[in-house]
Amino acid sequence: MDNSKVGAFMSEWEKSHERCMLPGAMLMKYGPEDYVGAAIAVRGTLYFKNSHTAEVREALCKCFDAYEAIAKQHLTWLWREEPPEGPEKFAYTKAPAMRTMLKKMDEDDHVGFAYTGGGKPQDASPWLFFASGLRAWQAKLGWNGLDSLRFSVPREVVEENPGLFQELFVEFARLLKAQHGHAGFALNLSLPRRQPNEPTEAFMVSKMAGLDAGSAGLIAGWYEQGINDHIVNIGWLTAINHQMVEKVGGRMSLDSELPRDWFAKYDYGNGIVIQAGPEPEIAPVELDARPSIYVLPAMALRDVRMTEVENLHDGSKDGEPRLTGLAAQRWLERFDVPDDDLLRFKAKLLSEPKLTSRTTLPRSLE
Repeated sequence: MDNSKVGAFMSEWEKSHERCMLPGAMLMKYGPEDYVGAAIAVRGTLYFKNSHTAEVREALCKCFDAYEAIAKQHLTWLWREEPPEGPEKFAYTKAPAMRTMLKKMDEDDHVGFAYTGGGKPQDASPWLFFASGLRAWQAKLGWNGLDSLRFSVPREVVEENPGLFQELFVEFARLLKAQHGHAGFALNLSLPRRQPNEPTEAFMVSKMAGLDAGSAGLIAGWYEQGINDHIVNIGWLTAINHQMVEKVGGRMSLDSELPRDWFAKYDYGNGIVIQAGPEPEIAPVELDARPSIYVLPAMALRDVRMTEVENLHDGSKDGEPRLTGLAAQRWLERFDVPDDDLLRFKAKLLSEPKLTSRTTLPRSLE
């Protein structure tokens, strides 16, 4: 995709999020194909523990109850990973209730529920609720890191309902006793055809620094790389547990580095959520790849951020872009700046949008 196509995409992005659906396998040698390979959404990702227990499975059901109340009319398919019984795919209207299915599952059965809103089963959609977790024997052995939840909505939902997404993110973090997490713009990829659409994500994040990247299910398994006590990304919303808060200097240090006119903080029980600005930033590289609203929290939280990563994607097949090796590392570091440049970004923050009472939750920490 050349720069003229990027410009056309950004024009469509401003007009209507719903038209920002990208064709399947768009950058593969044999593509594009006739399905939606990627869709831009506002997406939250939370990492937590113990999805094999009845308590956390019920918490997941409560999260889905709240999400379904908003998304029900838009959901079309349920995909299941390694179901102990029944098919891996249901039409949403014919699927058993999530709570019913979970109650029938043994603690050693894999938790893997992905609700989506695509027209065809393979279509990506801005509507997504995807919970994935370890089996009991894996968790008891300390195997493969953390469990994960991703949920998303179209941009319009966030714009038309200020506070709604923050409310969901903070409540889900509380229910799941999240270790950490983040939220902002992201590309939702086709669930059954993720691999051929990773190049689309790799290309788009090179043009829009505000996009999240990588599969939460894969990232949750980065046990040796420190996923248990390091965050992968910062964004519009960033959740960190109390141990992380202390590691970065405590609340007073965060309040000093992240002033309340631009950054709100919310208690979720196991930690705090930091909101950066009134709404998520897409951060087009050609305009401003390093908005202060993301640079300042990235630097303030550097002691609890992942510092190295090998791959966020599978390897290239025919030279198409992928977030592997150096490309993945550069994505991880995209908001980093030298310490002696921080003052410039603090000054730049003064020209960026401030929070308002309409765009923050009423129970923000002071």
